[in-house]
Amino acid sequence: MDNHGVLVGWTHHDMGQKLVLNLQTIKQADMPKEVDRTAILLTKDQAALLGNYLFQVAGQSPPVREQRSWFKRMFG
Repeated sequence: MDNHGVLVGWTHHDMGQKLVLNLQTIKQADMPKEVDRTAILLTKDQAALLGNYLFQVAGQSPPVREQRSWFKRMFG
């Protein structure tokens, strides 16, 4: 069975080595009160692969973490 909808929100729940990704969708833009919720259990490796895939298909680059100097680590 295929489900189609517009993604309107998401949350997650960290469970150690895994996480639950909660997706909130609506079927039609003119009926925002009827929100469908889907919970997906992922390993953290699967979550990272999904995130990287979404960056690629969106034509974006993941954020680059810059190395914080000792001074910034100590004093913000």
